Amino acid sequence: MDKRDKDIQLLADILRGITENKIKENAKKERDKSYDIRNIFEQMELDLISSMHRAFYFHQAEQSKEGFQWEQWQRTKLREIEKYRKRNKKLVEEYNKPIQEAINREIQGDFTKGQENAEKLIDEVKIKFPENIKEPQTVREYIAKELGKKTNPQVEENFFGINEKKLNALQETVTNDLKKAQMSVLRKMDDVYRQIIFKTHVYLQSGTKTINQAIDMATKDFLEKGINSITYKNGKQVNITSYAEMCLRTASQRATFLGEGKKRDEYGIHLVVVTAHANTCKMCEPWQGKVLIDDIFSHGTKEDGDYPLLSEAVGKGFLHPNCRHTLATYFPGVTRLPVVPNGEDAIKLYEVEQKQRYYERQLRKWKRFKAGTCDEENKEIASKKVKELEKALKDHLESNKELRRNNYREKAREGLNIKDANIEAEVLKQKFQNAKIKEIRDFIKNNQPLKIEVGKQGKHILGHNNYIEGRSYLTISLEEAQELINKYAGTGALDMDSKGNWRKKEIIKTDKKIGVNVSMLDGSENKTNNFKIHYSKKGTHIVPN
Repeated sequence: MDKRDKDIQLLADILRGITENKIKENAKKERDKSYDIRNIFEQMELDLISSMHRAFYFHQAEQSKEGFQWEQWQRTKLREIEKYRKRNKKLVEEYNKPIQEAINREIQGDFTKGQENAEKLIDEVKIKFPENIKEPQTVREYIAKELGKKTNPQVEENFFGINEKKLNALQETVTNDLKKAQMSVLRKMDDVYRQIIFKTHVYLQSGTKTINQAIDMATKDFLEKGINSITYKNGKQVNITSYAEMCLRTASQRATFLGEGKKRDEYGIHLVVVTAHANTCKMCEPWQGKVLIDDIFSHGTKEDGDYPLLSEAVGKGFLHPNCRHTLATYFPGVTRLPVVPNGEDAIKLYEVEQKQRYYERQLRKWKRFKAGTCDEENKEIASKKVKELEKALKDHLESNKELRRNNYREKAREGLNIKDANIEAEVLKQKFQNAKIKEIRDFIKNNQPLKIEVGKQGKHILGHNNYIEGRSYLTISLEEAQELINKYAGTGALDMDSKGNWRKKEIIKTDKKIGVNVSMLDGSENKTNNFKIHYSKKGTHIVPN
């Protein structure tokens, strides 16, 4: 083996220690840092919602005062809008310092870490170099020679300052973006204030009993979404907290790449390889495991090899916001390329994993709400929701065996005292629905005629003059059907439409077979112990379900 082959083998041995798992582990640590900025904006959002709450809701003593006049309340709230604005502005400004500190700490830290990552790799390579190969430019020439590259002339010092300028520009961009986001929050809260005054009036006129109930209804839509003050070009509105987290996470990744790119420039190494994940989005899938020329974070050109430019990949969506892919320094003929999974399988796994994350987020929110509420009806609603979500998650994992359950992700996080506004809105909605269902059940039991309408029931009795071929039919007598209605009416699952309106039907489950359900798709018949009660002004009839 000649000297060149030995040196190449040496590089290969060193690079094998830099595994893809290690790269992913470091990337995860960097992503986790974005939770700092998320917590800051999350708390700011909660403070602003609390400010709105104080601006509108009466104390119990004020609610009980006689002689409440809507016009007087409306005038008072409009007069107080300037006070509300000043309070919100002060709240937002109090977060300026911790936000700026988080930006500076993470971006500068990641840039330094990126340099250290690349420097560590080069240092490990230099250990086996000849004694006289010490200075960066000499090392640069040696690497170029051993890898069969043309030796470039000495590069001016200010060339290496370009990435610092890019870093400063990145830091300034993130700072300005988040400042604009903070200002958009103030505008949003101003709009919400005026909308609540108008909507509260509408709900009071529609017969809502108290001013606070009217305010609950007026704020429901806002609380379901939180402060969605960021609007993208496609019209999509994004919550301020999610936007801030995305900004810093993406900027932190770019800062790491800039740091690594700076060191690669110093040694004339411009090739990188993209990590390959078992799950990936459609935009990144074509670039998994590909070798690219880094012309963004270092100064690579087409002369560095017959590979696509990194700028080309980025132009087609690679390294999008929140992207989990990373770049590793690549030595031709030395670096072991990652095994790339089947593209369709990787995209499918990414999509089902995103659904798993959705269930986990919902579980955390509802568990936290259940633990924090003092209202027994709220606890009951939350308990039911947690059970539904746990079952949905379990079914999802069983249907996708490649996923793994992570119980930690399902726990309600301790620390920040977060009251999820969207959960409160959903609970309020569920309370309205519960009240509506109770009203319907009371009506069925006390006012609804329960006697079977024989003409309508005949359509579901074999041999009856009114029976229609292909309809589900009873296998019990008319008298037995009437007994079932008398026993179960008002106790089953009410059939509601998407808007929460009752369809005048109720689904009942019994212990014995009552008829045959005929499929409208293929005409197949199945015996069933379930039936649906159909209600009308004159009476009822039942249909096997």
